[in-house]
Amino acid sequence: MSSLATAVKLARDGQRFLLTCHVLPDADALGSMLGLAVILRTLGKEVYLYNRDPVPPQLRFLPGWEDVRAVLPAGAKYDATFITDTAARSLLPKHFPPKAITGPIVIVDHHHAHDDFGDVVLRDTNACATAVVVLELAAALGVRPVPPAAATPLYTAMVADTGGFRYPGTTAATLRTAAELLEAGVDPWTVASNVFECWSMARMRLLGLAINALETEYAGRIAVLMVPQSMLNAAGATDEMAEGLVEYGRMLAGVEISIMLWERRARADETADGGTRTKISFRSAGRADVSRVAVTLGGGGHRAAAGATVLMDLRTARERALAQAGRELGIER
Repeated sequence: MSSLATAVKLARDGQRFLLTCHVLPDADALGSMLGLAVILRTLGKEVYLYNRDPVPPQLRFLPGWEDVRAVLPAGAKYDATFITDTAARSLLPKHFPPKAITGPIVIVDHHHAHDDFGDVVLRDTNACATAVVVLELAAALGVRPVPPAAATPLYTAMVADTGGFRYPGTTAATLRTAAELLEAGVDPWTVASNVFECWSMARMRLLGLAINALETEYAGRIAVLMVPQSMLNAAGATDEMAEGLVEYGRMLAGVEISIMLWERRARADETADGGTRTKISFRSAGRADVSRVAVTLGGGGHRAAAGATVLMDLRTARERALAQAGRELGIER
C-alpha cells in the first residue's frame, strides 16, 4: 500500500487526530496544519491542534488559529498524528508525546533534506509548499475543492513559501493550484498584506538595526546579518520578528548566499541547561544549494531556502555557517 493510501486509510478509519508542526511555526507549517484540520473536520473527525510555540502575530488572521493549544489535554490518545512541514524530529519539542498518545505518525512535507522519522511519509519535493501536499491528500479523501476555511490557510502557505510566487519553485501548476484556492473564496490582498506587510514598529526598528549591521564576505558573494539578543531588546522585538529578514541580504547586488543568525534563550523543553541557541537562515540567489549548507549544521530545507538551529554562541555559529557557505560556492576560507 502506498504512503498516500495508508494516510487515507488512517484518516478514514480513525476518529480522533492530533495535528502539529515544527516549533516556531511559519506560514507553511501553520497554514498546512489549519487547512488539514478543516479537511478532516469536513469528514466528521475530531481534531486537536497543538504547538508548543504561540502563533506568530502576522498569522493570526488565519481562520482557526485560536484553536492551537500549547499543551495536550490530560489522558488524551489519538488514532493518528499528522505533522506538517517538519522534515526532522529535531524540529519538534524535546518532550513530544510518545507513540502511546500520538498513534501512528504521518509526516506531510515537501523538503529535500529530511530524516523521515514518521510511520507514514507523504512528501512531494516538487511541491512549492507543504500546502500542496495537503491538497493532494484532500483530493484522495474526496474533499477537493476544499472548503473556504481551508483555502485561506493553504493559499497563505503557498504565498509565503514561494515569496509571493517569485521563487524558482513557482510553476504553471503552482499558479493553477493558487487559482483553485482563490475560486474557493480567498482574499489575496488580506493574505499578502498580513504575510508581507502589517509590520509592528518594533519589527521595523529591528530591520533597520539589522540592515545597518549587515556585512559581506567573500568579495561580496555572501551577505551576513547578525541579530544578537541585545539588538532584539533595543528594538523591543521578539524572536519571531527576526523571521524573514534574511531576504534583505539577498537583495544586495552580487550576493549569492544570504545568511542571518540570531540568538535566543532556549526553552526548558529544548535543553536542560537553558543555554543560548543560534538560529541560522540561509537564502540562495540562484546557483547555490543552501539546503546542503544547512544539512552540515544539522538543519535542512530547500535549494533556495534552508535553516538550522545550533547550540553555540553567535560568533562561533557565524564562522561555521560562513565556512560551509563558502565551500558551497567553491571557496575555502
